[in-house]
Amino acid sequence: MAQQKHAFLIMAGKDRVARLYHGLVYAKQAFVRGDISKLWFVAEGACWPAELINSQHNCHDLYQFLLDKKVIQGVCNNCAVAFGQEETARNSCGLVTGPEQSMGQIDVLGLEDDGYRVWNF
Repeated sequence: MAQQKHAFLIMAGKDRVARLYHGLVYAKQAFVRGDISKLWFVAEGACWPAELINSQHNCHDLYQFLLDKKVIQGVCNNCAVAFGQEETARNSCGLVTGPEQSMGQIDVLGLEDDGYRVWNF
């Protein structure tokens, strides 16, 4: 099978841990099978890096694996600011600013144009 390209967007807030878990699992699955796998935390999902740096969190090991393998691209800067997560996001996995066309948001349309299948969790 040809290598595929996947973009995972974690949008779910703290009350949706199952959506977080599934997004992390599928990002890891895509990476392990040899596909291009990239993951961003956006919208309310900007809260997760602050939670996931805690080694006691159930999803910490998945997060750390994806961070070590550079699958995690960072947190949308606009979203981190909007949800009060700027400092924690910067220190845990970094901030990402999209292009002017998307008003600084992660460029979902650009990802699609580049052949990525976009998954929202």
